[in-house]
Amino acid sequence: MVRRCPPTRAVSRLAAALVFLAGLRVHAAAAQVVKNPFGPAPSGRNVIDLRETGANARPPVDPPYPPAPAFEELDAFAGPAPAPVPAPAVELPLGFVQVTDMIVPRAAAEPGALLVPDPDRALADPGAPSPGKEACAFPDAVPAGVYEGDDRPGGELPRRHTIYLNFVGGVLYSGGENSAENMSNIARSGHMFPVYTGGETKAIAVAQAVAVDFEFVQARIVYLERPPKILPYTMVMIGGSYTDTTAGPSGGVAPLDCEDFGQRNVCYAFQNTAPAINQANVVSQEIGHTMGLGHTEGTDRIMGAGYAGAFGDLVFGDECTTTIQVQGQSAACVGVNKCHCGAPDLQHDRNTLRWTYASPGPDVTPPEVTITEPQNGATFESGAAVPVRLDVWDDFGGYGWKLVLSDLDSGEVLADQVDYDRQAAWDLVGLPDGRYEARAVIMDQADNTGEDVVTFQVGEPGVGPTSDGSTGGTDGTGTTGGTDTDGNASPSEDGCGCRAPVAPGGKTGFVLLALLGRRRRPARAGAGSSAG
Repeated sequence: MVRRCPPTRAVSRLAAALVFLAGLRVHAAAAQVVKNPFGPAPSGRNVIDLRETGANARPPVDPPYPPAPAFEELDAFAGPAPAPVPAPAVELPLGFVQVTDMIVPRAAAEPGALLVPDPDRALADPGAPSPGKEACAFPDAVPAGVYEGDDRPGGELPRRHTIYLNFVGGVLYSGGENSAENMSNIARSGHMFPVYTGGETKAIAVAQAVAVDFEFVQARIVYLERPPKILPYTMVMIGGSYTDTTAGPSGGVAPLDCEDFGQRNVCYAFQNTAPAINQANVVSQEIGHTMGLGHTEGTDRIMGAGYAGAFGDLVFGDECTTTIQVQGQSAACVGVNKCHCGAPDLQHDRNTLRWTYASPGPDVTPPEVTITEPQNGATFESGAAVPVRLDVWDDFGGYGWKLVLSDLDSGEVLADQVDYDRQAAWDLVGLPDGRYEARAVIMDQADNTGEDVVTFQVGEPGVGPTSDGSTGGTDGTGTTGGTDTDGNASPSEDGCGCRAPVAPGGKTGFVLLALLGRRRRPARAGAGSSAG
């Protein structure tokens, strides 16, 4: 059975969208400075309300991926390209428009519009060069607010990244961009995006060609298995036609995300029966848009407008090239272009991606996570909200983490939630009296993992019912016991935090076609994470 988006989530997404659009119009009115909708969100805390009447913006336990055909079953769907299904009267979300094959905020389509993560900074001092531009060829030309990095942990530069080529289709929902939850601003909400009809052999050939396109940066291509939800990744829906989305006619469509702040975007390549290399060109261009690349001149270029030269193996440009824009409209990352080329209408494909993503190479450093709040063995009054705060770190951006909350007496998992907003903090509301375990799990783009565990008590010790009907509590020394991932006891005798060893592990088993990386640049001032 296909899981549908909970109404509470839809309402919350709509409210957030209206707030965003209100801010967008204000910024667009002044100097054509437009907020990147995928830019850093205000800091805050996730809330998990475990009362029966609790109103949660999303389920406390993230649901599993909906059932889908296995990649190995693609030949069962092979055949001619499916006839386009006429779409009902559906439109892009309010405030977004389509410019060729890119979806952008309406204000960002205006000529010369500057799409930035922090409009307030750009408007406050528009002539000031942005600091820390060691990779920019023209640092004095870069507007304020561009290439500042992301102050949320996981958004540090350079990043590692994963791109999932989805050949098996699925039901998507509108109202935001989140590849892990099948959320896409371009989706026909609740509509089944069809399975690719080119067959397994051609799908593999497409994936291999796309992997070659991105081999100069640390962006791996996977397709056999979907990445775990904890890991930020871009998803490309391959197959169908534009009528399976809310977009207009095109060979593919994608959101334009300057500096790839979203890290969980969804794009589309409406490809089924063309030669594999042509399909790969389209797929790579749509991925390029999610990474902040617009269209350029050049019939040998992946980012060439209208896939002009799509009959051959195209490449990402390695020099500044003139961008192509629709008359009267713009859709380019102007500030980024100024960094690498000194002018808004020139784009350097490879340097744009090299600045955001790490260089090829292995990643053997596991990420680290520490639960800084609550302390291990802490006790909270009955009915009190329990704050959870994490300190997360990795040597490259692009990592993700989640919180798992378990009732130690019953063994029930009460919450298992990925921190999609990267707040690194939760408030747990409505916990009954009893003993609990909070487990933080972190994963990087090389599938290295780490975790930390603490236990805590709500209410007076000894009042929580255990699974055998007796009462649980302390062992007489004032400590509360818990278990680690292997079921071993993990008491704390001194009240300090219990830190599980951090080591590579937790391999997901999905196929890696391009594994690349480089040493991290020095962290910028104001980075949102620190070593645990």
